[in-house]
Amino acid sequence: MRDRLMDGDRREVGAAGSVADQVIQDDTLLPQLIALLEDDNTAVVAHAAHALMQVAMTAPARFDPHVDRLLDHLEALPQWEIGEQLPKILVRTALSDAQARRLADILEANTHNRSNIVAACSLQGLVDLAGDQRIETERAVRMIDAALSSDRKALAARARRLQKVLPPR
Repeated sequence: MRDRLMDGDRREVGAAGSVADQVIQDDTLLPQLIALLEDDNTAVVAHAAHALMQVAMTAPARFDPHVDRLLDHLEALPQWEIGEQLPKILVRTALSDAQARRLADILEANTHNRSNIVAACSLQGLVDLAGDQRIETERAVRMIDAALSSDRKALAARARRLQKVLPPR
């Protein structure tokens, strides 16, 4: 699996799709794929994160036993692809109240990340958590408001789009 994910530029999908298909067919491989988020090769990490997201699109419940480990990875955030993909995965899982609060704390901190992609995906995650009533809508509103006043044009633009889909207060 690692060798297949090593191929290609980290900004490309590479073999993530075929690896995701393999994990979907054999969910015992999921822990091995998650472990690749700790790899020394940045392309492997990027492609593993993308493959994990593809698995989550089909089978999000498979991640439920791994939520705490994924939260640890998101909090450590060794590279931006993790901050792009893990929020999309984690909001699809059956989070406990404590896990939802921890995820919201991490996402809130990551809205200040220097990567616009990480910041935007973190905002999206907060809106998704609020939409599912796993965090208070007001918390997501505060972060959207802060992003709206940001000097970062891309982040402010994403905040304007997300503001339209916020659940009512």
